[in-house]
Amino acid sequence: MNYYFCDACHYCFEAGELPDRCPDCGAVAHDNKKAVRPASKTEIAELLRIRKEDKEDTK
Repeated sequence: MNYYFCDACHYCFEAGELPDRCPDCGAVAHDNKKAVRPASKTEIAELLRIRKEDKEDTK
């Protein structure tokens, strides 16, 4: 599984392959570039931190 980031809406998500549009906002392009790109290590770490906090809050 790979992680991707939408520069239009800042949505970070997992997917098997790079989608042509953001699954959250539907953006295809942002600032004359593709809206969705591979997520950086920092963006992935933030996503995993948030998921961990959410999981802890539901206990």
